[in-house]
Amino acid sequence: MKFHSKTFTVACALLAGVASQPAFAQDQSSSNATTSADDKGVLRFSTGINYSKGDYGELTDTKVVSAPVSLKYSKDNFSIRVSVPYVRIDGPGSLIQTPEGRDGGSGSGGRTDNSGPGSANSGSGSGSSGEVEVDNSGGAPVSSRRSGFGDVVIASTYSFDLGNDFYIDATGKVKIPTASKAKRLGTGKVDVTAALDFVKEFGPTTLYVHGRRKFAGSSTTVQLRDTWGAGAGASVRAGNGVTVGADYDWQQSSIVGNQASSEVTGWASFRLAKGFNMSIFGSTGLNRNSTDFAGGLSLSIRLN
Repeated sequence: MKFHSKTFTVACALLAGVASQPAFAQDQSSSNATTSADDKGVLRFSTGINYSKGDYGELTDTKVVSAPVSLKYSKDNFSIRVSVPYVRIDGPGSLIQTPEGRDGGSGSGGRTDNSGPGSANSGSGSGSSGEVEVDNSGGAPVSSRRSGFGDVVIASTYSFDLGNDFYIDATGKVKIPTASKAKRLGTGKVDVTAALDFVKEFGPTTLYVHGRRKFAGSSTTVQLRDTWGAGAGASVRAGNGVTVGADYDWQQSSIVGNQASSEVTGWASFRLAKGFNMSIFGSTGLNRNSTDFAGGLSLSIRLN
């Protein structure tokens, strides 16, 4: 894998035994709200359904349906999430080209447990938890229809409160290669992503700018390069547990020679009951290597 040992150490430190650090409970609609009076922290379960469709430069469309499942623990300024999706892909495109297969932005602008698109993960198209890579460039032809569980993703975030409603969220993310290589639902390699979000609140309005670097593990059949990604967004707390927002996300393609993706997303998060949230999103791309349409719904429930 092509990443510096210093970056890997930082990412691992974020993911390792930092549970004793303060954590950030995102079941509140405001980033400066205290997560819980309970010293044990907050445990949440999330699931949902995501759909995307696009040609990504191919002659025909590739359609993806994913159902991510995740478990997240938050305490004070720290959170850690473990997630895995079930994915069904139909079409000639590589899953790594789709919103479900790319590293999306964090969607910190909403500051809710389901803020941002695709979020039983964090992030834009991020599907979120659906960080599954398929390697179907070169080698024997792959069936246009395949399905199965994707790679497990472990992600942790520490939020630094700088005062005056200004925050920096540092995130480390590791993709563990559990997806089937026989079905070409994964590369069989570990990926590491490091990300920063700069977040500023103005009363009920939140603005954020996001940047990330993904260090990709290359497979034996195709070289995947390390990529940069960036995004920005805004959200507004509309009252009664409702938050609405819009995001823009840009990411280099992991495959050399392919155009970077460029996508815009609108989303909304609703508190349906105490400890029970729902979010919905819809997005579209601005070039041929982006999705024509992506959308989804996720549900999150507090377990303690």
